[in-house]
Amino acid sequence: MKRKNLLTVLSIVFAAMITMVACEKDKSIQTLDVITAEDDAIADAAYDDVFSEVDAVMNTMDLLGYAMPAEKSGLEIFETCKIITVEKPDSAFWPRTITIDYGEGCTTGKRTRKGKIIINVSKPMWQEGSQRVVTFDGFYVNEHLVEGTRTVTNEGRHLDGDYMGKIYVSIILENGKVTTDEGQEITKQFNRTRTFVEGEETKWDTRDDIWYIEGIATGVNRNGVAFTREITSPLWKERGCRFITQGTVLISADGRPDAILDYGAGDCDPIATVTVGEETREINLRKW
Repeated sequence: MKRKNLLTVLSIVFAAMITMVACEKDKSIQTLDVITAEDDAIADAAYDDVFSEVDAVMNTMDLLGYAMPAEKSGLEIFETCKIITVEKPDSAFWPRTITIDYGEGCTTGKRTRKGKIIINVSKPMWQEGSQRVVTFDGFYVNEHLVEGTRTVTNEGRHLDGDYMGKIYVSIILENGKVTTDEGQEITKQFNRTRTFVEGEETKWDTRDDIWYIEGIATGVNRNGVAFTREITSPLWKERGCRFITQGTVLISADGRPDAILDYGAGDCDPIATVTVGEETREINLRKW
């Protein structure tokens, strides 16, 4: 009887241990998948912030004719501490190099930027075929270091489909890397398009601009796991909101189940969801 009871107890303990290991394994799977989706969203938010900053500054440069006031070496805009400078070849109006210098830190709303964004401009962005090549010099957003080369090309207008007649740009990111405030690295490359769906009529007032974003990307998350991402429903970026407000992304990581990153149905909030299989979790992008 004692031997039988001992075997019964050991069987129960063994079963409980197996259950605990399985639960921990399932939790680990979900945690890793959420990390991959969150890292993708963090890197995307960083480069989207750059796009918004560059676009706003370049619109101001259009208004100024890409020239600085004669009595100043730099221009303070938008009542912030960032300084804009313009350099150009002596013999030609184009190309020009625009530098946005945030110094040791400029805070606007919830974001603090420091360092420099450098933009090489071939001609005004509203002209088909124009390019902006963006690089960085010690540039941070909320203590996250942003690196890489970002090339934006005006491809003209869509000739057919749902966006017929709308201006779109191609965006290629090479050697992209975001280093978090904890020293963790997220690398990313992408090839995508942005279609200007609303706001063209008020070209000099960007507050009503809305872009639809489509494309693919590859990267490596903070744990060294390689992933690919495909926008399966266009991401909706409104200039008046610092977050992506809707759209979905399919994320596939090495050795992991596919994850769906969903930015919601149009509300301007920092909440996105990650779905793996039948389980869904929320992530909060408020730090961006």
